Amino acid sequence: MKNIVYVLESDTARFGAVELQDGSIAPIYDLIGSRLIEMIRFDDMHSLFVDEEALRDGLTAFTIFDGCPKPLAGKIVLVGGDCGQPCRAPLITIADAAARFRCCRPVLDPVFATAGDMTPKGLIVAGALASLQVRIDRRSPVLEESENRGLIQ
Repeated sequence: MKNIVYVLESDTARFGAVELQDGSIAPIYDLIGSRLIEMIRFDDMHSLFVDEEALRDGLTAFTIFDGCPKPLAGKIVLVGGDCGQPCRAPLITIADAAARFRCCRPVLDPVFATAGDMTPKGLIVAGALASLQVRIDRRSPVLEESENRGLIQ
């Protein structure tokens, strides 16, 4: 039986299945790329593992999980159970799991001056950049075509 986990990459919004050679938690550290990970319950039969330190200054992307009050960043690994020995494959489809996530990126939208706009120093030329507005772009994860992105030992 294959030992599959689902991996969501916050930066790219890619969500795919990865086969683990070892059913322990050790390869999950390598998948996430950190030694300080946090476990979050996905539901009664699944758990998420995330990088505890991924939310940091200069963040360019993050993920909202509908079962968690804080945003998540970095790679997110979904497993069946709580990674007790051995780690189990998820019991839900990757599409069902993806429906619970929203991948987010801050976006800067330009605001251009219009004819007659004034500043304390005088007129602004129409069409000049007047400011930038910030918004958060939210989208569903992109499911990867491949059922298996690689074997993690």
